Amino acid sequence: MKNYLASALALGLSAAMMAQTPAVEGLEKDKTIYMELMGASNLVGINYDARFNDHTRFGWRAGVSFGYGHDSGLFGDHSDVRGYAVPLEVNYLLGSQKNNLEIGVGASVGIYNIHERVTAILPGPIASLPQDQQAHAIGEGEAPDGPFTVLAYEQRRNALGYFFFGNIGYRHVSRKGFLFRVGVSPSFHFSDSHAIVKSLLYPYLGFGWAF
Repeated sequence: MKNYLASALALGLSAAMMAQTPAVEGLEKDKTIYMELMGASNLVGINYDARFNDHTRFGWRAGVSFGYGHDSGLFGDHSDVRGYAVPLEVNYLLGSQKNNLEIGVGASVGIYNIHERVTAILPGPIASLPQDQQAHAIGEGEAPDGPFTVLAYEQRRNALGYFFFGNIGYRHVSRKGFLFRVGVSPSFHFSDSHAIVKSLLYPYLGFGWAF
Protein backbone atom coordinates (compact mmCIF):
# COMPACT_ATOMS: atom_id res chain seq x y z
CA MET A 1 0.00 0.00 0.00
CA LYS A 2 2.84 2.41 0.87
CA ASN A 3 4.61 1.64 -2.42
CA TYR A 4 1.35 2.24 -4.28
CA LEU A 5 0.85 5.65 -2.65
CA ALA A 6 4.46 6.63 -3.31
CA SER A 7 4.05 5.68 -6.98
CA ALA A 8 0.78 7.61 -7.20
CA LEU A 9 2.46 10.75 -5.83
CA ALA A 10 5.33 10.41 -8.29
CA LEU A 11 2.91 9.98 -11.20
CA GLY A 12 0.90 12.97 -9.99
CA LEU A 13 3.97 15.21 -9.96
CA SER A 14 4.98 13.97 -13.42
CA ALA A 15 1.50 14.63 -14.77
CA ALA A 16 1.49 18.09 -13.23
CA MET A 17 4.82 18.87 -14.92
CA MET A 18 3.49 17.77 -18.29
CA ALA A 19 0.27 19.73 -17.78
CA GLN A 20 2.02 23.06 -17.18
CA THR A 21 1.26 25.48 -20.03
CA PRO A 22 2.01 29.17 -20.58
CA ALA A 23 -1.69 29.92 -19.86
CA VAL A 24 -1.38 28.84 -16.24
CA GLU A 25 2.28 29.58 -15.50
CA GLY A 26 3.02 31.74 -12.50
CA LEU A 27 0.87 32.99 -9.65
CA GLU A 28 -0.10 36.53 -8.70
CA LYS A 29 0.48 35.62 -5.05
CA ASP A 30 3.35 33.13 -5.10
CA LYS A 31 4.45 33.25 -1.44
CA THR A 32 2.49 32.13 1.62
CA ILE A 33 2.79 31.88 5.39
CA TYR A 34 0.34 29.51 7.03
CA MET A 35 -0.45 27.51 10.13
CA GLU A 36 -0.96 23.79 9.56
CA LEU A 37 -2.85 21.46 11.88
CA MET A 38 -1.78 17.79 11.75
CA GLY A 39 -0.45 16.46 8.45
CA ALA A 40 3.29 16.89 7.95
CA SER A 41 3.33 19.31 10.94
CA ASN A 42 2.45 16.48 13.36
CA LEU A 43 0.17 18.44 15.73
CA VAL A 44 0.66 22.09 14.71
CA GLY A 45 3.24 24.06 12.73
CA ILE A 46 4.08 27.36 11.04
CA ASN A 47 5.24 27.12 7.42
CA TYR A 48 6.62 29.34 4.67
CA ASP A 49 5.79 28.34 1.08
CA ALA A 50 7.01 29.90 -2.19
CA ARG A 51 7.36 29.14 -5.89
CA PHE A 52 10.90 28.63 -7.21
CA ASN A 53 10.47 31.69 -9.45
CA ASP A 54 7.70 33.98 -10.67
CA HIS A 55 6.79 31.94 -13.77
CA THR A 56 6.41 28.39 -12.44
CA ARG A 57 3.96 26.41 -10.33
CA PHE A 58 6.74 24.34 -8.77
CA GLY A 59 7.70 25.40 -5.27
CA TRP A 60 8.88 24.43 -1.82
CA ARG A 61 7.90 24.78 1.80
CA ALA A 62 9.77 24.75 5.11
CA GLY A 63 8.50 25.13 8.64
CA VAL A 64 8.74 24.42 12.32
CA SER A 65 6.29 21.99 13.93
CA PHE A 66 5.39 20.53 17.31
CA GLY A 67 4.08 17.04 17.95
CA TYR A 68 2.85 15.00 20.88
CA GLY A 69 1.92 11.33 21.14
CA HIS A 70 0.87 8.89 23.88
CA ASP A 71 0.82 5.11 23.81
CA SER A 72 -0.49 2.90 26.61
CA GLY A 73 0.01 -0.83 27.10
CA LEU A 74 -0.74 -3.62 29.54
CA PHE A 75 0.17 -3.38 33.24
CA GLY A 76 0.64 0.39 33.02
CA ASP A 77 3.34 0.49 30.33
CA HIS A 78 3.18 3.78 28.47
CA SER A 79 5.25 6.33 26.60
CA ASP A 80 4.81 10.06 26.03
CA VAL A 81 6.59 11.62 23.05
CA ARG A 82 7.02 15.36 22.48
CA GLY A 83 9.13 16.86 19.75
CA TYR A 84 9.99 19.76 17.48
CA ALA A 85 10.61 19.06 13.82
CA VAL A 86 11.34 20.79 10.51
CA PRO A 87 9.16 19.66 7.57
CA LEU A 88 10.69 20.26 4.12
CA GLU A 89 8.72 19.71 0.92
CA VAL A 90 8.80 20.16 -2.85
CA ASN A 91 5.34 20.70 -4.33
CA TYR A 92 3.34 21.65 -7.40
CA LEU A 93 0.09 23.61 -7.78
CA LEU A 94 -2.26 22.69 -10.60
CA GLY A 95 -5.23 24.97 -11.25
CA SER A 96 -6.15 28.65 -11.36
CA GLN A 97 -5.01 31.71 -9.44
CA LYS A 98 -7.54 30.95 -6.67
CA ASN A 99 -8.13 27.17 -6.61
CA ASN A 100 -5.45 24.53 -6.95
CA LEU A 101 -4.72 20.86 -6.54
CA GLU A 102 -1.62 20.69 -4.32
CA ILE A 103 0.77 17.73 -4.79
CA GLY A 104 4.06 17.30 -2.98
CA VAL A 105 6.64 15.05 -1.34
CA GLY A 106 8.95 15.79 1.55
CA ALA A 107 10.60 14.79 4.80
CA SER A 108 10.37 15.85 8.43
CA VAL A 109 13.36 15.66 10.79
CA GLY A 110 13.28 16.61 14.46
CA ILE A 111 14.32 16.08 18.05
CA TYR A 112 11.88 14.13 20.22
CA ASN A 113 11.80 13.74 24.00
CA ILE A 114 10.57 10.27 25.00
CA HIS A 115 9.26 9.57 28.49
CA GLU A 116 8.74 5.84 29.03
CA ARG A 117 7.22 3.90 31.91
CA VAL A 118 8.16 0.23 31.63
CA THR A 119 6.83 -2.48 33.96
CA ALA A 120 8.26 -5.87 34.92
CA ILE A 121 6.85 -8.80 36.90
CA LEU A 122 9.15 -10.68 39.29
CA PRO A 123 8.35 -13.79 41.35
CA GLY A 124 8.02 -13.38 45.11
CA PRO A 125 6.55 -10.76 47.47
CA ILE A 126 7.95 -7.22 47.72
CA ALA A 127 9.81 -8.03 50.95
CA SER A 128 11.86 -10.72 49.22
CA LEU A 129 13.34 -8.33 46.64
CA PRO A 130 16.54 -6.26 46.96
CA GLN A 131 16.00 -2.68 48.17
CA ASP A 132 16.82 -1.12 44.80
CA GLN A 133 14.00 -3.18 43.24
CA GLN A 134 11.62 -2.56 46.14
CA ALA A 135 11.90 1.18 45.39
CA HIS A 136 10.28 0.53 42.00
CA ALA A 137 7.52 -1.80 43.26
CA ILE A 138 3.97 -0.65 42.48
CA GLY A 139 2.07 -3.70 43.69
CA GLU A 140 2.04 -7.40 44.37
CA GLY A 141 -0.34 -10.28 43.79
CA GLU A 142 -0.91 -13.99 43.97
CA ALA A 143 -0.62 -16.39 41.03
CA PRO A 144 -1.23 -20.19 40.91
CA ASP A 145 2.54 -20.74 41.20
CA GLY A 146 3.01 -18.25 44.05
CA PRO A 147 3.22 -14.51 44.84
CA PHE A 148 4.61 -11.94 42.42
CA THR A 149 5.62 -8.25 42.46
CA VAL A 150 5.05 -5.64 39.74
CA LEU A 151 7.86 -3.11 39.20
CA ALA A 152 7.77 0.15 37.19
CA TYR A 153 10.75 2.09 35.81
CA GLU A 154 10.64 5.68 34.50
CA GLN A 155 13.03 6.57 31.66
CA ARG A 156 13.60 9.81 29.73
CA ARG A 157 15.68 10.23 26.61
CA ASN A 158 16.06 12.47 23.56
CA ALA A 159 16.19 10.99 20.09
CA LEU A 160 16.45 12.10 16.48
CA GLY A 161 13.28 11.21 14.57
CA TYR A 162 12.16 11.40 10.96
CA PHE A 163 9.44 10.43 8.52
CA PHE A 164 8.77 10.96 4.82
CA PHE A 165 5.42 12.34 3.72
CA GLY A 166 3.29 13.04 0.70
CA ASN A 167 0.83 15.87 0.12
CA ILE A 168 -2.45 15.58 -1.77
CA GLY A 169 -4.85 18.42 -1.12
CA TYR A 170 -6.87 21.47 -2.13
CA ARG A 171 -5.54 25.04 -1.82
CA HIS A 172 -7.68 28.18 -2.08
CA VAL A 173 -6.36 31.74 -2.14
CA SER A 174 -8.85 34.60 -2.05
CA ARG A 175 -8.33 37.87 -3.92
CA LYS A 176 -7.36 39.55 -0.64
CA GLY A 177 -4.81 36.82 0.11
CA PHE A 178 -6.56 34.56 2.63
CA LEU A 179 -5.22 31.01 2.26
CA PHE A 180 -7.12 27.81 3.04
CA ARG A 181 -5.68 24.29 2.66
CA VAL A 182 -7.15 20.85 3.31
CA GLY A 183 -5.98 17.39 2.32
CA VAL A 184 -4.20 14.22 3.36
CA SER A 185 -0.52 13.53 4.02
CA PRO A 186 0.56 9.89 3.49
CA SER A 187 3.43 8.90 5.79
CA PHE A 188 6.44 6.66 5.00
CA HIS A 189 9.56 5.50 6.85
CA PHE A 190 12.28 2.83 6.76
CA SER A 191 11.13 1.04 9.97
CA ASP A 192 14.42 1.77 11.75
CA SER A 193 15.00 2.99 15.32
CA HIS A 194 14.67 6.69 14.34
CA ALA A 195 11.44 6.34 12.36
CA ILE A 196 8.34 8.21 13.57
CA VAL A 197 5.31 5.97 13.05
CA LYS A 198 2.17 7.81 11.94
CA SER A 199 -1.13 6.92 10.33
CA LEU A 200 -0.80 5.92 6.68
CA LEU A 201 -3.18 8.72 5.63
CA TYR A 202 -2.90 11.69 7.99
CA PRO A 203 -5.32 14.61 7.32
CA TYR A 204 -4.32 18.27 7.52
CA LEU A 205 -5.97 21.68 7.68
CA GLY A 206 -4.23 25.00 7.04
CA PHE A 207 -4.95 28.74 7.26
CA GLY A 208 -2.71 31.63 6.36
CA TRP A 209 -1.85 34.54 4.10
CA ALA A 210 -0.64 34.67 0.49
CA PHE A 211 1.21 37.63 -1.00
